[in-house]
Amino acid sequence: MKRIIALVVLGVVALWAGATDRFYIEDFTINPGETRTVEILLDNETAYTAFQCDLYLPDGLTVDQEDGDYIFDLTPRKARDHSIASQPQSSGAIRVISYSPHINAYSGNSGALVTFSLAANSDFAGPATIAMRNILFTTVAGTEVAFDDETCTVTTATDHIWAKGDVNHDTFIDINDVTLLIAQVLGTNPGICLTCADIYEDNQVDINDVTTLINKVLGTR
Repeated sequence: MKRIIALVVLGVVALWAGATDRFYIEDFTINPGETRTVEILLDNETAYTAFQCDLYLPDGLTVDQEDGDYIFDLTPRKARDHSIASQPQSSGAIRVISYSPHINAYSGNSGALVTFSLAANSDFAGPATIAMRNILFTTVAGTEVAFDDETCTVTTATDHIWAKGDVNHDTFIDINDVTLLIAQVLGTNPGICLTCADIYEDNQVDINDVTTLINKVLGTR
């Protein structure tokens, strides 16, 4: 009888946790050619020791890799023995898992648990959607909890006033933009917004764009 009651209690805890706890990415903006750090946040009232989820990215967005492996990092919310790993799936998703061999729990009840660097192609255009599916967490009692699927919206700012010339996105077109653009052409500063840098509007970034931008800064164009 006690065993039945315990199982019922665990089942209730799993349902309650799945209804209230979240693992998600907040909406964010990224511009073509840019790389930014993205956080996966965990809001939890239950203590968890491990998770897995499938991350679906839209065309034009890629996770940084090292030696062919995706780079995902755990924040200080991890315990000392927590590990994280990832693997592409046939569905097109990236499966991310994390676990503690000694069944230690993640600390805290809110905030980022995982971070990764996300790069946008030079032709990336929003709005787009990142989806997180098959989200499973394990409690300290060993119970598996299924979280709701999550989505976040990714937008770009390339339609703003800085669409052409304001390559550093500070709302001014000045010598700072010229410096960054020259570095881009020389290959010493990759990663600026290529759409903003194509001032000459010939679908490539080269000396013509530098000349056009200098004339714009000087007020001769």
